[in-house]
Amino acid sequence: MKISEIVGESRKLPQIGQFAGKRIAIDAYNMLYQFLSSIRQEEGIPLMDQSGRTTSHLSGFFYRTAFLLENKIKPVYVFDGKPHELKTGTIKKRKEVREAAKNKAEDARDEGAAGEAKKFAQASSRIEPYMVPEIKEMLSHMGVPCVDAASDGEAQAAFMVNKGDVSTIASQDYDCFLYGAQSLLRNLTQQTKRQIRGKVIHVEMESYILDDVLAELKVTREQLVDIGILTGTDFNGGIRGVGQKTALKMIQTHGSIDAIYESKPEYADMLPLDLVDQVREIFLNPEITEDYAIEFGNVKTKEVIAFLCNEHQFSEDRIRARLQKLSEKEKQFSLDSFIAK
Repeated sequence: MKISEIVGESRKLPQIGQFAGKRIAIDAYNMLYQFLSSIRQEEGIPLMDQSGRTTSHLSGFFYRTAFLLENKIKPVYVFDGKPHELKTGTIKKRKEVREAAKNKAEDARDEGAAGEAKKFAQASSRIEPYMVPEIKEMLSHMGVPCVDAASDGEAQAAFMVNKGDVSTIASQDYDCFLYGAQSLLRNLTQQTKRQIRGKVIHVEMESYILDDVLAELKVTREQLVDIGILTGTDFNGGIRGVGQKTALKMIQTHGSIDAIYESKPEYADMLPLDLVDQVREIFLNPEITEDYAIEFGNVKTKEVIAFLCNEHQFSEDRIRARLQKLSEKEKQFSLDSFIAK
């Protein structure tokens, strides 16, 4: 959902310390694609072990999780389940885009254009079947829980937030609000800069509360879903020429897509009302599971070393150093807690 231009007044800029001691549901696939895109070597080649298998995902999840634990945050990674049938078109289109980018990256490498090769390689990132099981195994060694969603991870995370099992969702996607998530945290990272489409941008952690967003936009959640549908979601293409601000104004004026179609019947040819109703149902009554457990454990240094260093050839000195730092932080937390009592 594209609403970045119309939610600015609702944005807050929290500090990492505000989330100490809190459970945060993390959109795992959203984060996974970020790591596969950004953690690369020269010419866009991903990190690999000696067998030629990509390890960028393990590097990203290990260091990000260590960072969160060091800051007393309790991450709960939520993984997507089976995609809804309406998402098939989006998945197919993304696959085509990745394949085209892969070919362009290979051509750029052949021409010796390292910068172009890396840019296109980042856009070609794809999740291999072995990646998610490996991430889950590593997280289990770190004592961090994972939840398998029935369908969309964002929907599951929204349910967990609203149920009170976690404090907020960490994701880059505003679609979390369409699923009814009461709070969203973007840019949960220690990075202060990020490169997007070849441009370096400043990164700040952002937090949003759904009620604040709705009050700012002067719409209901159901109307926010309609705005998302008008501009396009993972389940439908939007109406050509209708951007965020136009969609907001139309919904504020008419109240719903149904009413808009009464004055602009030509829109129904681009976005049939029966499809609108199907997408509304996905967001307003999402498929979720209540069959999950959130249990944290201790970091098992021996197992982490064996998995990352012995199996995947990570630098043992670097991994041990980060685990040692994490251990020292945990001891400090325990001491601070004891003194506070």
